[in-house]
Amino acid sequence: MSRPSSPRPKVLVVGWDGVRDDVLRELRPATIGAIADNNGHWWSTTQPDVDVAPTKTAVGWSTMLSGVWPDQHQVLSNEGEHHLFHRTPDMLSRAHGADPSLTTYGAASALIFGSEYGPGPLLGTGVNTLNWFDRREYPRGFADSDQLVIDAAEQHLGEHGPDFSFVYFGETDSAAHDHGVGEEYRAAIGRQDERLARMVRAIESRASFAEEQWLVILTTDHGHLDGGGHGGGSWQERQTYVVAGFLGDAPQVTWAEEAENIDIAPTAWHHLGVEPDRRWPCRGRSLLNRR
Repeated sequence: MSRPSSPRPKVLVVGWDGVRDDVLRELRPATIGAIADNNGHWWSTTQPDVDVAPTKTAVGWSTMLSGVWPDQHQVLSNEGEHHLFHRTPDMLSRAHGADPSLTTYGAASALIFGSEYGPGPLLGTGVNTLNWFDRREYPRGFADSDQLVIDAAEQHLGEHGPDFSFVYFGETDSAAHDHGVGEEYRAAIGRQDERLARMVRAIESRASFAEEQWLVILTTDHGHLDGGGHGGGSWQERQTYVVAGFLGDAPQVTWAEEAENIDIAPTAWHHLGVEPDRRWPCRGRSLLNRR
């Protein structure tokens, strides 16, 4: 597989922690809705039974980033240090390993992404630039640190246009833990969509945007009980989603009818035109079919 030179493919994966698919569909925020409507697709996904994939933050993001289920990456909790990331690296590092000319970027403030807390850091050495902020240093946690994440991501995406990016926001999860799945939670989802809009505007303002083809993928790690909380096996806790679409002029593509969160990594690689080392496992499949 070879990377096309024009238009140059780019991928932005955005993670909103703890966002239930049913609530997101009810709200259908403007920016995520526009991405889905631009020859994109919105899949409702459900995490496996809790004995296979506990509905924990580190478990969900390890699965998405690696393209394999917990039986292979071995992350089963937020606190446990055991993992097999040397066998199942994150999708950005694998892409960079396959093509060292590919530029990669990450931005987040959850401990698991940029520190050695629990199984972290989930983002490996193949991420060229990582803007990581320790949410513990800010009085309101993610409500403050997500603002630093969006400021950094907006600037980096607009100025540098990395080939493959992952940007994480955690305020929605905190809102559900503190207030349940109510008005505060819905307001936090609205703020996440506004942050997504800022990244989209930064990308579309690039001088080279007309020569680029941006695929944007959005997802979450788990849902929440109505009263807040996760970790169990209820449908509310296991429901997730994948939304994918293009910015600007969308190419003629068709999408797979069904999706799982492990399909995000191979979908991104497919669009980028890279084929990571087959010695590293990936159980997902590309959701993208070009006409």
